[in-house]
Order: sequence, then C-alpha cells, then structure tokens
Amino acid sequence: MHPLLELHNAALGYPDKVVLEHLDWRILRGERWAITGPNGSGKTTLMRTLLGLIPLQSGQLLRYNKVGEPTEQVVASYLPQINQIDRHFPIHVHEVIDSGLPKETTERSSRRTRVEELAEAIGITHLLQQPIGKLSGGQLQRTLLGRALASDPELLILDEPLSFLDKSYKESFEALLEHVVRPETTMLMVTHDLHHATSEHWKTLTLGR
Repeated sequence: MHPLLELHNAALGYPDKVVLEHLDWRILRGERWAITGPNGSGKTTLMRTLLGLIPLQSGQLLRYNKVGEPTEQVVASYLPQINQIDRHFPIHVHEVIDSGLPKETTERSSRRTRVEELAEAIGITHLLQQPIGKLSGGQLQRTLLGRALASDPELLILDEPLSFLDKSYKESFEALLEHVVRPETTMLMVTHDLHHATSEHWKTLTLGR
C-alpha cells in the first residue's frame, strides 16, 4: 500500500508557539486513523497543518500521489463540527453540497447530477430544497459530509463528527461512513469516542502523552 502523507521530526504550531514537536507519522492510502488527546494537545493544529492551512515550523511534511511518487498536493476535504456552522445563513442543502464540487465541473447539469447522486448515497434526497436552518443535527452532518465527498477526496478529515449528535445518529453516521467513503480514501477522525479507535478498521494517534 502506498503512503499518502509522512511527517518526519516535525514541529507544528505558530511562529510564537510550537504546539507539537518531534512528530513522526506515516499515513498510508486507505487507512483510518482516530486522532485523540485532551484539549490543547494539538489535534486542531495537526489537522490544519495537513490541510496546508498553516506551514510546518520545522521538519518535513511529504505528500505522495497514487503511485507513491512525491507530489505538492493531495485532494483533501474537511468535515467541520456542526456547531461551527451558522444555521441562519440563507443556503439550501443542494447549494451546500454543490459548493464542494471541483471548480472544473462547470456544466450545470453535471453539477446537479452529482449533487443528486451524493444526496441519494447519504440519504438526504428529500432535503435538497431545505434551508440548513431547518435541519436536525444529524441531517446537517450528512449534508456537510456530502459537501466533503463532492471533490472525491484522497484525504477526508473529520473534526469530532459525532459531537452534538444523539446516540442513534452517532451509530447511523458511523455506518454511513463505511458505506459512502471509498476504501481507498484515507480518513483522519478527531474524536473522543474511543470505540472507533478500538475497532479493527481504525488505528489511533494519541497526542499530549
């Protein structure tokens, strides 16, 4: 299995504050990783670094293409916590999913077809015309997952996707991930729900030890 990302003796953080240092981590394509640790341990900083939002302070961050050759970038998507979403923003479900499509998908009919395919896969076809302010937490989470999957990412980062959901939605969302995310897509999940990490499909990276 080819690598997707590698960190070598990496220091992560900001010019005035190093949050993580001496980090070595190799992520293979198709792996599922649970990222755990207390608040302030660097989980968010790590995710932001892998997404290219903040630069590495020192060390190396290497990215690889599908045949294992070094590349400048991989296609990555981010699923935020639902409490970070402004529910009063005047946008409908189909618009949210459409916003995740690649810019090169310019034909309107192609975009609409892809949105409908994603909505069907994640079970929200009946909600496409709904404003996000009328969605339940679980429905909003599925909508955001549709947007995250619209770019067909190589790397999917999920930021505590089970927070703010009740037990039944948590269980259905776990099953949904296994159903709609391609096996070759790498998933990194920031989570406090350690039963993910103990399943045979998930590896664990614990920060702040």
